[in-house]
Amino acid sequence: MIPSDDPGIEASYHLLVARVEAAGVKGWAQARLDALGGPSLESLVYLCKFCFFTALLTKAQIGGVLGADRAEVKALVRSWYDDHRAKGCGTC
Repeated sequence: MIPSDDPGIEASYHLLVARVEAAGVKGWAQARLDALGGPSLESLVYLCKFCFFTALLTKAQIGGVLGADRAEVKALVRSWYDDHRAKGCGTC
């Protein structure tokens, strides 16, 4: 996983926000994005989660964005599904 001070976070963040906007679903994510306060590793992970659950990113693409290997992506996605099962829709 990329470090929290990686200089590519901001560019990746804006790229994913543009993808979400192009898909017309930014309204679904806006409150959480506002709460996260802009580009950061946490907001990038959130955007990956949101894009995965809205079918805008694949697991492989998440790995590329986050610089995560296959095992890391698998664990991350599993945690997202566990969170979804425990809390219901709206966790992202």
